[in-house]
Amino acid sequence: MSHPTLELKKAYLSLRHALDRTVRQFGLTSAQFDVLQLLMHSDGIEHRELQRRLAIASPTLTNIVDILQREGLVDRKSDSGDARIKTLHLTAKARILCSSDDFCSAGEALVGQMFAGFSPRQREEFMQALKRVELNLDALGT
Repeated sequence: MSHPTLELKKAYLSLRHALDRTVRQFGLTSAQFDVLQLLMHSDGIEHRELQRRLAIASPTLTNIVDILQREGLVDRKSDSGDARIKTLHLTAKARILCSSDDFCSAGEALVGQMFAGFSPRQREEFMQALKRVELNLDALGT
């Protein structure tokens, strides 16, 4: 029997590889997709908060955002109260891409494959268990 931490890591890596294959057709990497996905739900978020949510180093996020900005998908804006604070925003081009039928279909197909063989109840229980694992592990840092 394998250790739970190893099994979770293997599942995560499989997801990253599958996500890379899925978003490659749209000219994105899975890391770029992560940024776009978070901005779809939290547009105008500060760079520092996005970095925290993605659990990546600032230079790594800066490189990802630089590419997305160069591609016309993300804008950086200075905070009106403090010019040192940069907020990140999706462009109209990114919104069109992320809401396109092809993009949404590709995402739905990936999620469908991920949950193949799961009943709706098992899927819900799995999502609840993942959230509980996250909260339990986050509690170690407090």
